[in-house]
Amino acid sequence: MRTVGTLMLVASVVLIVMTGNAYAIDDPVILLEIAKRAQEQILSQISDDSPDKVKGLFKEGTQQVDALEEALRDNDVSSAEEYFLSAMKTFKEISKYQTVNTLSYKVADDITASYQDATLDNWDPSNDLQRLQAHVENLKMIAEKYDNEIDFSELDELFARAQQQISDQQQVQAFETFDEIEEIIEDVKKRLQEYASQQESQRALEYAQKYLEQLDRLIENSKNQGISDDIIKRLETAKEELALADKPRQVVEEIRKIIVLKDKFDLTEHDTLESRILQIEKTLSRLSETDEEGLAAPRDMLKDIKQKLNDGEFEIADELLGELLDQLAEIERSL
Repeated sequence: MRTVGTLMLVASVVLIVMTGNAYAIDDPVILLEIAKRAQEQILSQISDDSPDKVKGLFKEGTQQVDALEEALRDNDVSSAEEYFLSAMKTFKEISKYQTVNTLSYKVADDITASYQDATLDNWDPSNDLQRLQAHVENLKMIAEKYDNEIDFSELDELFARAQQQISDQQQVQAFETFDEIEEIIEDVKKRLQEYASQQESQRALEYAQKYLEQLDRLIENSKNQGISDDIIKRLETAKEELALADKPRQVVEEIRKIIVLKDKFDLTEHDTLESRILQIEKTLSRLSETDEEGLAAPRDMLKDIKQKLNDGEFEIADELLGELLDQLAEIERSL
């Protein structure tokens, strides 16, 4: 099959590059010749009916080849090597995608039975089964990490069916079962990605809330220390913008602006105390899973520390933070 042959060509070239041999080539122009050869072979496999993903990847690879040629014209060998490696990796991805789709049952309707039989004769289902099972085990661990109750029972049943079909040498049936497994795996991955995104958003909003508390203390301290109204106004505006941020990227961007503002006006003197407070809050959250009743006193002490910071009593707050950290360490040792 030409697709498999192309994959072998591209894979072998990428392997050479990754092991460093390509960088030892005396004439870097040969990199362009190799890249264009791979580009031509990939192009011969693409038609109007090819998936949009393949067309998009080929466009990306073509742009990398063009950039490679431009770099060589500018005698920029280092950039040329990077563009070459990027192009070959892109072409390799196309070849792998084309190969997988050739082996897919969706193509079976468009090819002859003899072609399908030849493909199946070269297929090693046991290795693919182990690979898919290992992949699903990883997904199970991720789901458990996120406390996401995804039902894997259907996949477990399909794995058992595939194993039996392999034992009975029912290659075609096993082939179809593998496709069912891969479809469900893709669905599980999408669900986990959606959940991970939700978790990321929740963590970002929680962190923004904690940072708003820090900002409140900073504004209060700035007023007590006679900081100019202009600076205080900027801090209050930054606080309002952070409060409105509802996406992780926005939260990060607004906090970055506040950090720049603090650095510009030398308002970072008490950042260490605030960091220790965050550390203590994380410890309290973790300990609350096992000993919520024993944390009442530490929580009250933390409130007192925050009030000391609001009042500008930084030395006292620092001493109390040290005491509170010792108390929490003692609680952890007793669990």
